[in-house]
Amino acid sequence: MAKKTEDADFDLKTQRPSAGEMRSFATGQALFLAPLPLPTGHAPMDLGGSFLEVNDTYLDVGQSNFNKAFQVQLMIWGLMSVLIVCFLVFPLIVLSGAIGDPHERPFMTHVMYAVEGLEFIATELGLTILFIGVLCVLPVIRTTLQKARTRPMRFNRQRREVCYFPSGSDEPIIQPWEELVAWVSVSTGTTGEGIMSTYTLGMALDNPKTDKTHFLNQGVLTPAHGLSKWEAIRVYMEKGPAFCPGKAPYEGRHTFDEERESMREAYRCGYCSAFGVAFWYVRNVVTWWRFPYWVAEWDHSYSMKPMPASIEQWSQPLPPEQWAKPSSALLAQTAEIEKAFAKGLSFMGYFNSTLGETESI
Repeated sequence: MAKKTEDADFDLKTQRPSAGEMRSFATGQALFLAPLPLPTGHAPMDLGGSFLEVNDTYLDVGQSNFNKAFQVQLMIWGLMSVLIVCFLVFPLIVLSGAIGDPHERPFMTHVMYAVEGLEFIATELGLTILFIGVLCVLPVIRTTLQKARTRPMRFNRQRREVCYFPSGSDEPIIQPWEELVAWVSVSTGTTGEGIMSTYTLGMALDNPKTDKTHFLNQGVLTPAHGLSKWEAIRVYMEKGPAFCPGKAPYEGRHTFDEERESMREAYRCGYCSAFGVAFWYVRNVVTWWRFPYWVAEWDHSYSMKPMPASIEQWSQPLPPEQWAKPSSALLAQTAEIEKAFAKGLSFMGYFNSTLGETESI
């Protein structure tokens, strides 16, 4: 989750927000969803595959290796494009000069020209090609190392607490679930060519030891996507794993086998042409077959940092009689907003109507 500029505009200590509150900042607005996490009326969805573990005790929300194989394929495709042009296309262009040569030089002369060109590429341009290869590899490694510095955010539904590790730290921050601050924000900026809007699902936790607030933000496609992801987290904490999306699949060599079988099935059913099948094989041969999916497996195993022993103990299941209970305030407000949903009101519609009633009193 990337930090956004609007964090500095949220004064969460002296002006504690509440669910349904709208707050403006320098570049846009934010709709707060918690503390006191109420139903949003949206369908729970884990878009982007960030639910790393879902069980009856806790939910881990972090970064999966989704699209890691595709990132590696792009890297290899860029490198192979340079190599194909240098060592295949260039010699073929030189050799094609033998056709219709006005000087009628022997074919072997053109072969020698091609060999000399390859020698020049291998020696004089070798370092340049190597540099291009390094530039292609660095983003793949950098993203994995960045992900390895962070642990997932763990939501313990039996204790009704949230555990978060700041980036690069082994010191956990544990906060009550009902005190977690969450919001969906819309930021507007200019690119020089036009106006661009970005949408964010944000959360904030207070560290009582350092008196510091940690902000976590994740970009979403639309505010509705952010509301659906938050609703998936909320419904897990309030109702359990049966009501929220399951654990996101991770990419690996098995993904390659599944994609190949899916392509073959599409061909058998007539949804894919012979050209499409040939292109699939050529594309994967050029991008080194299973290698990208092996890198995805490495990314998954390397970046999944284990939890400290104290948090593993904190994550152990509790007897049902020891489970923490929701507050009476949360239960009362949840019942009220669910009645409003049954009448056709939206999340914002409920709070707008409540505000109108308050102003009329």
